[in-house]
Amino acid sequence: MSDTINKAAAPDSVDDEGEDSGRGVAVLFDLRRDLDDPDQIDANVRDGVGVAGTNLWVLFFAILVASVGLNVNSTAVIIGAMLISPLMGPILGLGYGLAVQDMRLIRCALRNLLIFTAISLVTSTLYFAISPLREMGTELMARTSPNLWDVLIAFFGGSAGIIALTRRSISNVVPGVAIATALMPPLCTVGFSIARGNWNHAGGALYLFVINGVFIAFATFVFVKLIRLPLRGAVSQRTRMGARLLTTLTVLGVLLPSTYLAWRFVDEQRFVRTANDLLATFNHDERFIVLDREIDPSTRRLALTLSGDPQNPALERELTARLAEAGYADSRIQLRFSGGQALDVGSLKSELQAGVLSQLSRESEGLRAQLRTAQTQNAALRAATPDFAQLIRELQAQLPQASEIAIGVGALAPQTADAASAPPAVTLVRVIQRTPLPKSERERIERWLAVRLPERAVRLSYEKDL
Repeated sequence: MSDTINKAAAPDSVDDEGEDSGRGVAVLFDLRRDLDDPDQIDANVRDGVGVAGTNLWVLFFAILVASVGLNVNSTAVIIGAMLISPLMGPILGLGYGLAVQDMRLIRCALRNLLIFTAISLVTSTLYFAISPLREMGTELMARTSPNLWDVLIAFFGGSAGIIALTRRSISNVVPGVAIATALMPPLCTVGFSIARGNWNHAGGALYLFVINGVFIAFATFVFVKLIRLPLRGAVSQRTRMGARLLTTLTVLGVLLPSTYLAWRFVDEQRFVRTANDLLATFNHDERFIVLDREIDPSTRRLALTLSGDPQNPALERELTARLAEAGYADSRIQLRFSGGQALDVGSLKSELQAGVLSQLSRESEGLRAQLRTAQTQNAALRAATPDFAQLIRELQAQLPQASEIAIGVGALAPQTADAASAPPAVTLVRVIQRTPLPKSERERIERWLAVRLPERAVRLSYEKDL
């Protein structure tokens, strides 16, 4: 433990001594400071690549947990499936094998990853084929439209995962990486889509799984190189160049479609925002009222249900022109009018305003009644409360030697700890003076207070002025 502390303090000592600050920053971000033994790292990676025994059983149950969670739209269950899934092992092994030039490990990791993937697809497809819950919930739908942001999540998550895997101490980073990169839910979404015959969604979910797998492996490859772990195999220059070319083509082949999908996603969100802003400008238009809206950004369609004059062709032209000005000349406007007769929109708005004003008037009257009740209670409370200022003046006239007189209202502590009733109120009178008060004088003051405050319990206390 002391060695660890001394090592951690080294960067600070460099700064304190005024040495090269650049060197201090380099030490601060050095990935090799708490690096585990390379042989132990290698053993950990190879243990995760295995397909037989424990990993296979855990995979099978993780598939079922994820499928059930997606089927009932339960985020918590899906997160549990992500945590127990062993799919991360072969992917990390693939990137690690590429970095340390271990062709045997690469082949083993790739084979086992394909086996894991096939088992996951078959199991999830069979589950969803027999499940009576056939609706596609939001959790399933969320995994059918990947884009560039999923690439970033996979790369950053894979980077955190391989760094945590190479540390000496056990880290809580790996469970977070499993949740963030989400390998199991996309495969189960593919199974759901196959069972329902929805090939578009199946393709989108499979592409998300490919993005996660490729960029987790790529991040592993990059950081193993940065950490400079020792090579585990010897390959020819030709094989090395071929592997680099294949890696580059794979990364670009997965990255480019996601970039296009990200651009389309941003453009669709911009269309939705533009359409909403456009409709917001018609809130005070007297010609119609927007009863319902349907915005489909993928087809550039804006469908409106209106209440107003159906004989108004200028409205559609106006909306189309406004969208064209925003860069959406290919958009389509569909207008539907409720009812077959023209509606006096101004009259309808007046009626709505009158109804709102009537409701506000009723609520205001109720608040005024509550205020009057509170004022009455406050007046009664003030009437029942003695004039303490007058009482203090009377006491000062009787006790001219007192340096301070204070009066307040308190409560007596209950006699037992389990007393359920509220403690009784009491008036506290505190007198401070230099000379002690004779007993007869104290009794006289207490009798006077009892007559002066007949409806209150009174406690009189004397203190010596220091």
